[in-house]
Amino acid sequence: MVAPILISIPHGGWKVAQEVEEIWALEKKDAFHDGDPCTSRIFDFADRVDTQLTMEYYRAVIDLNRRPDDIAPANPDGVVKSHTCYNVEVYSPGRLPDEDLKKTLLDLYYHPYHAMLDEGMRREGVRMGVDCHSMAAVSPPIEADAGTPRPLICLGNLGDGEGDVCEPFNRITCPPEMICFMRDEFSRVFRNEDLEIEVPAVGSANIPFSGGYITQRVGAGEKPFVQIEMSRALYLTRKHFDPESLEVDESRIRDLNRKVWSVLEATAANL
Repeated sequence: MVAPILISIPHGGWKVAQEVEEIWALEKKDAFHDGDPCTSRIFDFADRVDTQLTMEYYRAVIDLNRRPDDIAPANPDGVVKSHTCYNVEVYSPGRLPDEDLKKTLLDLYYHPYHAMLDEGMRREGVRMGVDCHSMAAVSPPIEADAGTPRPLICLGNLGDGEGDVCEPFNRITCPPEMICFMRDEFSRVFRNEDLEIEVPAVGSANIPFSGGYITQRVGAGEKPFVQIEMSRALYLTRKHFDPESLEVDESRIRDLNRKVWSVLEATAANL
């Protein structure tokens, strides 16, 4: 049976777009760590859900989770970037995409993805949307709380720690009962992980992330929409990850996929 869910994986890309190849300066490892590595496989439920969207290009090429006018150089970590979240230059010195190239990237990759999101959420067979991400195990240098450990799973609906309405958004993208159910299920499923760092919580709601631009925009509709952030403490570790080849143990990927699906399946059963 196909679950009535839309899955969005906007930062799981693994390619450099041909439009920027000549000016691209990032090494593969820097592009890998700037994005949401392996999320295209961890959250791959294409054979089990109504709709799945996966961006194949690196987050550093085009960031689908930014406003279209939030752009470098005004914001180095904008929709088109000058620097990664670890402050590494994306392009060769003096070769930041010009206005024409920025527009080309938006027209080719950004706007079509968002159009497919809107179309997918309108589908009769979709009753909820999930925007799937990973997050660094500790806050990166660009964050105010740099170096702070993060929970294993953070769910976002633009609300507070219990999923209720709060500032600055003053609205929520799914009911508090739904996000609290998911938080508690994730906490149960991931409670016995063997970790290399101490984490403040297994599951959390809206802390440290309450929802990016995709959740803010798409979650304004009638159907519930939730952002998932998975800590890379669950898979970019000495036990599962080779930092030279950038490969993650495939059995770990499958295990994480199975655990996330168990929560999504239980959530869909309560829609």
